This record gives sequence, structure tokens and C-alpha cells, in this order.
Amino acid sequence: MPSVETLIKITPFMSVLVALAAVILGPFLSMWVARRQIVAPIRQKWIDELRDLITEFLSTAQILVVVNQSNGILNQDDVDKEAYKNMLSIERKLTLMLNPNEQLHIQLMDHIRDLLDKTEHGTPNLLEFGPVVIKVTETAQEILKEEWVRVKKGKI
Repeated sequence: MPSVETLIKITPFMSVLVALAAVILGPFLSMWVARRQIVAPIRQKWIDELRDLITEFLSTAQILVVVNQSNGILNQDDVDKEAYKNMLSIERKLTLMLNPNEQLHIQLMDHIRDLLDKTEHGTPNLLEFGPVVIKVTETAQEILKEEWVRVKKGKI
């Protein structure tokens, strides 16, 4: 155990070390906290926009399929051009929003493109259409859950 005299002698040096540490580490800690406070709302906005786009895409696809179903063949008549243009626009937005380097994002885009194709060109029956809708929904849920966990934990 150091003596009182030793503690008195090293106190000024310790004060200088603590001050230096605060000066050096303070800005880094402040920058880290500020970045987390900026990124979290941006991520939350991305999550909300992704959810809205996927909801609109799936709703439009399902409406088109139900409206165009006749004699068990989907889209036997021409597909509604405006609705299809809207779906195509959403698919393009999603392509730009999702990360082409993440496996779940790649899977989601593959399912969305498959659904877009089935909506435009038709499919023999709803048994082929329904599972693709489910795949889009489940994959989107996994991505949204991952992102929500990141936001909740403050990960960047």
C-alpha cells in the first residue's frame, strides 16, 4: 500500500493523465454517441419504408391475381397496366433499398421478381402464386426483425 507522501507526489501526474485521457477520448465518445443518435432514426425510417413498399407490392399483386382470375388461369386477360407499372416501380425502389451483399436481401428480391413475373405472365393456379407471397412475407419479416434488433441495440 503506497504511503500518503507517495500519493501526494503522484496526484498531479494522475490529474494530468486523467485530463489527457478526457481530451483524447472525449471527442471519440461524443462522436460515437452522436452517430448512434443520427443513424437510429434513419434506420427506423428505412424499416418503415421497406414495410410500406412490400405491403403495397403484395396487396397490388394479390388484387391483380384475384381480379384477373378466370377459369382457373391467372392473368388470362391483359394485366392492369397501371397496377403493373406501380408494382414495377416498387420493385425498382426495393432493388435500390436492399443490400445486394446480404443473403436475405437477395432472397427477398428473387421472391419479389418471381411474384412480379407470375403477376404479369400468369400462373396456372393459385397454388403456385400463394407460396411465393408467403416467401416474400416471411423473408421480409426476417429482414425487418434483423433491422429492428439493430435499431433497438443501437448497432450501426
